[in-house]
Order: sequence, then structure tokens, then C-alpha cells
Amino acid sequence: MDKVRLGVIGCGNMSRIHLATVGGKSEHTAPELLPFARQTEVYGLADVNLAHAEAHRQAYGGEYITDDPERIFTDPNIDAVLISTWHDTHAPYSLRALECGKHVLIEKPMAMTEQECDDIVAAVERTGLKYMVAFRCRFARGTKDIKREFPQPDNIIAHARFGSIWPEGIWPQDPIKGGGQILSQGCHIVDLMFHLAGSEPESVYAVGGVYHHSRPDVIDTINASVRFQNGSVGAFLGGDGGTGGILASHPLPCGCPFFVMVVDKGRSALAIDHGHDARFESGVPEAEWKPPYAERVYSQELGENPASGLSDILPTFARCILKDEEVPATAVDGARTTRFILKCFESARTGRVIRF
Repeated sequence: MDKVRLGVIGCGNMSRIHLATVGGKSEHTAPELLPFARQTEVYGLADVNLAHAEAHRQAYGGEYITDDPERIFTDPNIDAVLISTWHDTHAPYSLRALECGKHVLIEKPMAMTEQECDDIVAAVERTGLKYMVAFRCRFARGTKDIKREFPQPDNIIAHARFGSIWPEGIWPQDPIKGGGQILSQGCHIVDLMFHLAGSEPESVYAVGGVYHHSRPDVIDTINASVRFQNGSVGAFLGGDGGTGGILASHPLPCGCPFFVMVVDKGRSALAIDHGHDARFESGVPEAEWKPPYAERVYSQELGENPASGLSDILPTFARCILKDEEVPATAVDGARTTRFILKCFESARTGRVIRF
């Protein structure tokens, strides 16, 4: 295979961000990934709104548009699919794509139930196809710096509280279509927490509930204590309800007061927003460890897009297909994140420690 012919399902904002890299046209793609971006082309596009699909075709190319995803799945000219749709379609579309022999790049969250997670992991193992979850925080500049310095920290504190209350009527807040803020958006920070922890979860105990919305089936506040298999511990704070000024002294590229703090033997670091920017601090002698820097605001130094690493996601997916490499965010990673959030909900509802 000398190119990746891409089918697109869901022609919205996130697919637009990914497709801007097709053909190597984005100036923000890492130089080492440009050859793979140039070997990627759009072939077919599907959306329930054909006007959206046509706008994408005009901007990024493609042989045709359709409102039927099945045409994309069964097209022998398509090697891989980018799925960027409402969350309740992620699992069925993923499974259908894999069944039809397509590699898959899926937007988060990968799935909404544990059974869906199990089904996708099994399908990936059965088919041997590439399946990558677009967990953006892993690609951000600050995240990469922290992961290099702290491969397995003792303590990880993840904060994914949104800076306002999500409106009741938006689709991501719907319990069926989106799953609520914690699953819909907090999954980015949960994945970042596990990525930086470098260990599988062992157990979680959470308290929380519905504090800001009327529907009892969408938990909007979680405070969780986590134990990892390697003995490290962590905390996850997720939800919405007004923490927008918590990092007011720091510019927030996405406007999200998210952070993940790692602590290890007198050393610490902070990944800010979606991991764009980072801070380091040391309480040990310089001879033992010297921080790479005190603070880097990559989102201002380089600009939001190159700091985020978003322009590296689709080219990385293409590289993994063309060079037969393992993807950096697998179906197992996607399942871990969804499973953890659901077990936080279970713990909050039952008052029990939940084991993995």
C-alpha cells in the first residue's frame, strides 16, 4: 500500500481539524509525519446533512458524498475510515468498519458501555486491523515533556471540571447520544491520567451525583480516588459547574480549566488544559534531578495548533497503517477510559470500592 484512501463519517468540526492535514497541507504537522500526510487522501464522505459533506468535499477532496455510511463501509476503494459522529454511533460504526476490513480512526469516547468496549477490543484482535482513538492530549507538547521526565509517577491528580454548566438541550448532555460532560469531554483527561500514570487501574472509590442538571441518569460531578496496579495512587475530579477562573493567570488554549499533576519523589509537573502547556517543580537537589524548565506556554510560543498536536493525529494513523506500526492510542486504551468513568459512576451510586 502506497497511500491511505480515507472514508469520512461525520463532517463536523473535529473531522475538519483532522482533514486539514490531508496531502501534507497543514503547516502544523510535524516534519517527520509530513510524508504520511502526503500519502493520505479523502475518497468518500458521509453525513446526514449532505450540505456538510459537500462542504468538506470542496475543502478536502473526495470522489463522492453520501448520507449512507454503509456505502463508505462497503466501498473497496476505501482503506480506512475516520468516524466523528454522535457518541452512541461510535461502537456500531466501529464494529461495522472492522467487519468490512477498514482501519479505524475514532473520535472520543470510543464507546459508551463496557459491552461495547469488549466488543471493539475483540473485533480489533480478531481482524488485526489498525484501530486508533483520537485522544488528543497524548500528542500535545506539554504532555510529551512530562511523560519523558515522569514515566511512572507516585501520584497523579486529574482535574476535568468544565468552566460552566453544560446546557440541558445539547446532544452531548443527552444520556443516550452523548453520555454527559464527564464521559464526553472528561474522557480526554482520564486518558491523559492513565497515559502519564504508566500503569493499569486496580480500584476506584468515587462520590458524586447530579448537582447541576435535572436528569438523574447523567452524573455531572465525580470526585474519585484511584489505586494503580504498580502501587501508585491518584485522584480524578470530573464534571461541570464553574471552575473557569481556577487557572486565570494562565492562558487556556481551549478555554478549559483542565490539568493533570504528577508527583514523584519530591518532583512534580503540571499538564495544563489538554496538555498544551506544562510546568515543572523540584524539591530535590539539582544533582538528583533538574527540571527541563519551570514553565513553557507552548500555546503562545508556538500557537495553539502546533502546541496541541492535533495536526499529528491523522498523519500518525496513516503512518501506522503504511508502516504496520502499533497505534499510540489503542482500543484497549479507549476501553480503559470508558470503563473507568463508568466504574466511577457505579461507585458513586453504590458507595462501594469498585475493582477492575
